Amino acid sequence: MAVSVNPRIPRQGMSTLLKGSVTDRILLLVSLLGITAAWFTVQALVASGPAVAEIYHGKRLLATYPLPKAGETPKTFQIDGELGPSEILLDEDGVRITSSPCSAQRCVYSGAHRHAGDMIACVPNRILITIRGSAKRRFDAIVE
Repeated sequence: MAVSVNPRIPRQGMSTLLKGSVTDRILLLVSLLGITAAWFTVQALVASGPAVAEIYHGKRLLATYPLPKAGETPKTFQIDGELGPSEILLDEDGVRITSSPCSAQRCVYSGAHRHAGDMIACVPNRILITIRGSAKRRFDAIVE
């Protein structure tokens, strides 16, 4: 079965479609540089200051705790969510949810988080924990 092609529309190659004026290329370059600068600015803001765990219920910030260093005593506390209380542990490994009333328990299985930018979310219970500050960073991937 042959597909009919409209003879009035000229066929254009990919190189014809990708051509742009000098202004287009300058605008593209400036946009890419702006996006890159914004990325590094956001990363610097997230990783500045002391390492802390921010705990939210919905959009409301409930508490901010500094991450304990090696040798400090662990802290355990409960946060009331939509389904019930979630137990949170702050120790030298980082912050983790040790128990939650949600059915999937993904927040519990995610383990301890210590790096700037990490998040733990218990979506059914509407609990969110974010790590901000100068916690040591890790690599996403190492390629040889």
